[in-house]
Amino acid sequence: MFALVLLALVAQAFAGEYIDARCPVVRPVDNFDYASFSRGVWYEVGRYDNRKEKGTECSYSVYTPMGDRFKIENIGLRHNKKYEVDGYGRMAPDAGNTGKLIFTLPYGKNGQNNDNILNVMSTDNANYAVLYHCNYNEETKTKQELSWIVSRTKTLRSDFKALIDRYLLESKVLDLSKYIFPDFSDDVCRIDF
Repeated sequence: MFALVLLALVAQAFAGEYIDARCPVVRPVDNFDYASFSRGVWYEVGRYDNRKEKGTECSYSVYTPMGDRFKIENIGLRHNKKYEVDGYGRMAPDAGNTGKLIFTLPYGKNGQNNDNILNVMSTDNANYAVLYHCNYNEETKTKQELSWIVSRTKTLRSDFKALIDRYLLESKVLDLSKYIFPDFSDDVCRIDF
């Protein structure tokens, strides 16, 4: 019996994506600069491992302001072929001056657009941001937690990395050990036509 329980715990630990619990209540960053965040290129320099991005390298997002929302072009490479997922982002109605956003992306059933809360948990409003999303499945009673570290450059400056590491080590929600750090080398980011 003990062996079965231990095996179940180990299997859950390595699943890395779905956890039997509700989503935590989080507080996004205050004094969020939406205008700065919602324009330009953000490179995905770190992320929680997840099945939607499995095998994806060299990921970045291009945000383009469009009135009260911004267009999202998520671009990455899979087997050196360009892969793109497009959608929209906007401030959540109850965000106030916090980094609580709503992202509309085609991750619903059969590729339908659906709205998801994306929380900016830490940022300097110019160079980097730590993002967090949690989805609770009422049917299976499990949650899926996703997080990304994004930067305006393909590699984080050491001072920004130190700030992010300190934030993550002190966080009650995010876990530094769950992040993978993609390679942006020219060889990995080569596109085959």
